[in-house]
Amino acid sequence: MQITGLNPDLEFARQTVAKLSNKGLKPEEIQDEMVLNQDLGIDSLQFIRLILELERKTARRIFNVQIIAQIKTFRDLCVAISAV
Repeated sequence: MQITGLNPDLEFARQTVAKLSNKGLKPEEIQDEMVLNQDLGIDSLQFIRLILELERKTARRIFNVQIIAQIKTFRDLCVAISAV
């Protein structure tokens, strides 16, 4: 199940994760249940870069320490973006 649908911020998140992933995945191949570090190869530095790019794109602060600690899967990332 894909939760991103037509939300441009979530589609940007999917594209950015695909770009930063070292797995060579296309955006459409990223599934909501994929774990960012294990399945998608997003290490801690890439994760920070991902957060910064998402905040820049949306022009708002999305993440804080409590939220970041809870983001494990692509779905978690999408929920954090949608919650703001």
